[in-house]
Amino acid sequence: MRIRRDVQAVIFGNSHGDEKFLLVKKLEFSTRKYRWRLLKGGVKTGETEVEALKREIFEEVGLEDVEILEKVYSYQFTFRNVNHMVSSYKVRANQHERIRLQTSEVSGYIWVPKEKALRMLHWKNEKKAIAA
Repeated sequence: MRIRRDVQAVIFGNSHGDEKFLLVKKLEFSTRKYRWRLLKGGVKTGETEVEALKREIFEEVGLEDVEILEKVYSYQFTFRNVNHMVSSYKVRANQHERIRLQTSEVSGYIWVPKEKALRMLHWKNEKKAIAA
């Protein structure tokens, strides 16, 4: 079985003392349904997790003004004979920076309070990462 290292971004921002989390709408390949998700991507050979995280954030939503704070959660899952090892990081972003979606992977985005994010996310590991 192949192993793939993934990084996941728990992106949040503060605006007027109001903390909100960034969720992206992505097509789920196994169910062919769109779901609200945390941003996630693979670590390339020679990249650190932090480098991969910054690259994925920029590629998928165009944010550059981000601060990687800390690793908050990790989990693994197997899909199509690939064992995914996921590291979730808390990331502070500027909510006022313009979002530029990579439309081949992301069909929408929303900034929401933590409680609403927890209701909107489908996968329990993503909920655990946001709650951490």
